[in-house]
Amino acid sequence: MARLDELERENAALRRALRLLHDLANLVREADEPDATAYAVLTGVTAGVGLGLNRAMLFVPSADDPNVLIGAAAVGPADRVEADRVWRAIEAERPDLETLYEVGLRRADARGALDDAVRARRVDLRAPARSPIAACMREGLEPEDDLAGLFDLPTTIAAPMRVRSELVGVLAADNAFTGVVPDATTRLVLGLVADHAGRALESARRFARVASEARTDALTGLEARRVGLELLHHMLANGRALGLVLIDLDHFKRINDTHGHPVGDAVLAAVGERVRALLSRGMRAFRYGGEELAVIVPGADVLAARAIGEQIRAAIRGLRVRARGVELAITASVGVASSLDHEGGAPALVRAADDALLHAKSRGRDRVEIG
Repeated sequence: MARLDELERENAALRRALRLLHDLANLVREADEPDATAYAVLTGVTAGVGLGLNRAMLFVPSADDPNVLIGAAAVGPADRVEADRVWRAIEAERPDLETLYEVGLRRADARGALDDAVRARRVDLRAPARSPIAACMREGLEPEDDLAGLFDLPTTIAAPMRVRSELVGVLAADNAFTGVVPDATTRLVLGLVADHAGRALESARRFARVASEARTDALTGLEARRVGLELLHHMLANGRALGLVLIDLDHFKRINDTHGHPVGDAVLAAVGERVRALLSRGMRAFRYGGEELAVIVPGADVLAARAIGEQIRAAIRGLRVRARGVELAITASVGVASSLDHEGGAPALVRAADDALLHAKSRGRDRVEIG
């Protein structure tokens, strides 16, 4: 009878795991946001939805050194009381992974204490001390490891996430609150979950890279015209006051005609980098067209927009661009306007800023004018 009960528990665990693996397979095809994908996987491992582990954590290779893993995300309550309350509530609702993905989108902006603690950790796979992370790829685990304060070592399990034999992360989990040591079935299933999760995460990263390239002007590094104008329309449609700064590089055609387009491209790239460096929180910049750039300044009246425009003009004037054996001094004309002074949405605001820009050019260039 005891053996039958044990087999029933194993079968129940496998049924939950198969459901999780099925959902993860769908997530591989549909994931398009890396952070949300990570949180969906982590929550799927915990909360009784999949394996019922108390806490789950994700570590990924550092961009600077593939032998160093950095904490990327974590899901878990602060203490046993919260664990019992949260996990029971989630288990009762039995959300699918698609729902957890939506939760993940929100969790990315509302990290908890465990999340912050994990993100502050680094694991050197070459170090003598063996962490639960390193142990998932080689035998042995030492309690004096530098991550001992983060993991509940007796109940910790971890599995590598690989895509085409390349390590893309490590999925780790423990039972810090229940103290239950994961059995062989749980360890096996976590390895299968990690395999699927690795592909889902890589798929989301690939989608994010492609989306970013589509949204970004390759030459200046600023957002593309379509993205910028859509953002402008959206912000104004939602009643947000904002300033618009239009920037036009002076005598840019002469640069292209005299020195060639590669030099002109180098100028645009240098100016784009300088503008990006000047953006403060909430400001967005995009390439409006040709040698024209635009900056959206949320909440700005025309005087605040002019101050930003003057800051940008001065920064561009200080540029010295070296390319193909020549050094060029760059200046720009700037036109600014605020939605507080112009009704009619985005077209009216762009027209006002453009009129101010033309005025700046007609008055000698290298100056800021108000529209």
